Amino acid sequence: MLFKRRDKQSSWKKVKNLLWPEMGFKRLANYYKHRTVRIPASEHSIAAGLAFGCLVSWTPTFGTHLLQCAIFCWVTRTNWIAAFIGSALGNPWTTPMLMVISYHVGKALFIATGHTDMLQAVEGTHATFSAFLKSILHGNVTMDLLSANFKKYLLPTLIGGYTMGLATFPLFYYPFYYMVKGARAARRLRIERNLHQEVVEVTGQTE
Repeated sequence: MLFKRRDKQSSWKKVKNLLWPEMGFKRLANYYKHRTVRIPASEHSIAAGLAFGCLVSWTPTFGTHLLQCAIFCWVTRTNWIAAFIGSALGNPWTTPMLMVISYHVGKALFIATGHTDMLQAVEGTHATFSAFLKSILHGNVTMDLLSANFKKYLLPTLIGGYTMGLATFPLFYYPFYYMVKGARAARRLRIERNLHQEVVEVTGQTE
């Protein structure tokens, strides 16, 4: 099949490559950068898509992040491919940190807004939250687990996650926008320079 690997990877190798890419993180970042710059869409559409991908990465709604990216991009008419790339912010290395921050932000919001009926619900300890998060990340998700921890952990993390996503949206959008704009300008300049060099070689004229 076209574009299919010649040598099939083992499950262990797939997991290892997910945690530590064979090409290295720097080359992987450059790869995604080149892929993003070449997306046939405006700088705004790409930057907003990337920011939406980062936004959903703050939420504990694992398994629906790509669907959320597609919905956000459909509503705002932005680029869903860029959003899928942006959702890589939520990876095995960063997700635990993102969830811990989202949980504490959500917990602080409940307390700050005076929802006394929720105060007892969000009094879970760090150790029990870590155990809950570990179960989620390992895929050990059951209805009993979710219902027992919905108010205590899942709801604060969900609200805190969307709060952090909305708050950090501009912090992702503007750097992405100028990154794409600058990279495209540099690419156009490089193409024009190469074209000029070819003309000089063919015609022998420097003017």
